Amino acid sequence: MRLRDVFVSELRRRNVKRVGTRLKKVMSSSDPVARMALYVANGKAQVCRSDGGLRHSFTLDGHFVSLPPHAYVGRCKSEILLGKEDLTGYPFPFLVVDCRFYDEHSEKERWKIDLQVKQALGVVREYMWDEKLVVTYRDFGYGNYWPTTEDFLREQEIERVVLLDPNGESLFEKTGAKCFVIGGIVDKSGKKRGYTSKIGRSLEKDGFDVDYRRIELRGDVIGVPDRINHIAEILLRVELDGEDVESAVKAVQPPLVAKWRLRKELHEKTFRVCAGDRTFRVVSKDEFHRFKEWLNIRKQDFYEVCMEQGFFVVSGNVIRQIKALEWDARKRCFRLG
Repeated sequence: MRLRDVFVSELRRRNVKRVGTRLKKVMSSSDPVARMALYVANGKAQVCRSDGGLRHSFTLDGHFVSLPPHAYVGRCKSEILLGKEDLTGYPFPFLVVDCRFYDEHSEKERWKIDLQVKQALGVVREYMWDEKLVVTYRDFGYGNYWPTTEDFLREQEIERVVLLDPNGESLFEKTGAKCFVIGGIVDKSGKKRGYTSKIGRSLEKDGFDVDYRRIELRGDVIGVPDRINHIAEILLRVELDGEDVESAVKAVQPPLVAKWRLRKELHEKTFRVCAGDRTFRVVSKDEFHRFKEWLNIRKQDFYEVCMEQGFFVVSGNVIRQIKALEWDARKRCFRLG
């Protein structure tokens, strides 16, 4: 359940079937109802009893209609039907981006952290509202800043957190946790492996219960996006939309990351063929469709990886002929034996 769903539910409870607004960013949004909900939850607007000043509105499904609204989103001059407190009381989780190791990053890595935190706020706004993104140790101007993660947890009286850690002891699945911690870490030099676990151990020393969880894709972390905003979207898809982890990873996975996993998996799908004194490997083009079921790859990605690794792509019929020839050769060897 997203903020939008809560907003619609609250409007229906108040017998509101159409809602209008003069807010330009709402009118131009691809999902005006979700944008209205965000404005209200962020305290930038209220839902007001219609004063008769609008002749157009949106249904709760987001369709524009040339009918007057039952209520409008803005600053109320009439009766307030719905305010921030009516939405923010629902149990949405906090996402904490812990940037305690920010100063140990290179200038380029710091720039990437800044960008990913900004993009994480965009993700959070699709599901919740700004206050639910907490950024600690470094103020980027996005989300809700706190000097330390420990200070935030104490203030909110949160004793247990789920830490998204690629070295976590348990697999990530829907937990219903009140707070998730993501390491504000970008590692382009290979020197910061294990830093997310350090965050967890530091929190444990301060008395917090840390549940270390790793996101895997079919038994491996390779192919799981590692950007802060991507991790945030995967966990929100699972926690709030109820998606399974594999579907969430595929939905968020950039093709470049999918190709990392394809490189690892593809060799096992090849066959060795001997022609005279030459040996080479072939793979069925049908394998693309099998990988496409769980990796966000395009056909061009499949062929590029095959070319990189020197694999020849052939039809499924050719593969069957190769297997038949191999089987005949084995039978002949068996009879000779």
